[in-house]
Amino acid sequence: MKLYGYLLKREIYQIIYVQDVFSQYEDFLAAVTKAFDPKVLFLTVIPVVAGLSTTLYSKLLLSVLLTEYANTIVKWILAEDRPFWWLNETKEFSSLNRPKIYQNELTCEPSPGNPSGHLMTSTTYLFVIFSVLEEYLAKYGRFARVSLRFVYYSTLFFISISRMYFGCHFLHQCIFGILLGILMSKVCLSHRLEKYIAKQSGKRRVGFVVLICLAMLSLYWAQKLLGIDPQWAVKMAFKWCEDPFYLKPTTTLVFSAIRLTGSLLALAVVGPIQKAKPLNVKLSIPMVMAMMAFEWIALDFTPRNFGVVVYFLYSFLLYFLFTYAYLRWVPALAAGQDIRASRSERTKSKSN
Repeated sequence: MKLYGYLLKREIYQIIYVQDVFSQYEDFLAAVTKAFDPKVLFLTVIPVVAGLSTTLYSKLLLSVLLTEYANTIVKWILAEDRPFWWLNETKEFSSLNRPKIYQNELTCEPSPGNPSGHLMTSTTYLFVIFSVLEEYLAKYGRFARVSLRFVYYSTLFFISISRMYFGCHFLHQCIFGILLGILMSKVCLSHRLEKYIAKQSGKRRVGFVVLICLAMLSLYWAQKLLGIDPQWAVKMAFKWCEDPFYLKPTTTLVFSAIRLTGSLLALAVVGPIQKAKPLNVKLSIPMVMAMMAFEWIALDFTPRNFGVVVYFLYSFLLYFLFTYAYLRWVPALAAGQDIRASRSERTKSKSN
């Protein structure tokens, strides 16, 4: 434990160094950490893919959901501190030499720190997107492939710097998030896994989701039986965050589990889509944009004064319905428009 405390102490000085060197780029780093927030990715960037390709959206959704689930479970198991509260709780510093790290509204996340959810989810998300781009740009040779990989790793670097700058994560938590993200990407992009899930019946896929939920609940209650408060990170965040209004319930592990389960259940009901008809982008993109706007509005009207059960149930249903809509309704309407158009064209050609 002494070695572990010593390493975290050195990483605190790394954070202070990053905050000193990158202080003039704070707006840029804030934009990076906001853009690659798992919730923002899930509500904005990923749905846009649903308007471009149903198969790619299905693949991306499966990868991101399983990665976020893995991140939630590993966070609960490792139960590591975040820098902004470890610094104030540790005995590695005395009251005389305890440094102070900069924090703002992006710092105060009420969940364990390891692995970084931003890095783990973004690694998987970008891995899927860049794999598709690399395959598409293969005709342009090695330069295109090297350029894509440079952009990929540069993006992960800046996400890591942003998470350290705001005191959200230690360096090792960022690195571990990237490594686990790459591992999950390899697993989720395996054609065997996707084919296996697609071959299962809807009831069996729903059964898998139930098993995952039971595993999460077992982990939650096992901690309670061991005398560990599963919500300890929330209490630490409230204790050491400079402004409690910075804290958001949507960044807790419990809410993440609710959000992920709603979306994963929708994917289980529909099933991974390996083949789909091309979408009429002129129709599908406006449709997706309208649905995204409606989803944000619906989230703003989440009932917060009727108890935790109502709050979580509303959130669960919301994520289930919109994920189902992106998977089922968008391709049904957008691809159906193409079918109707082609049929009308054939009718006209015959009449002529």
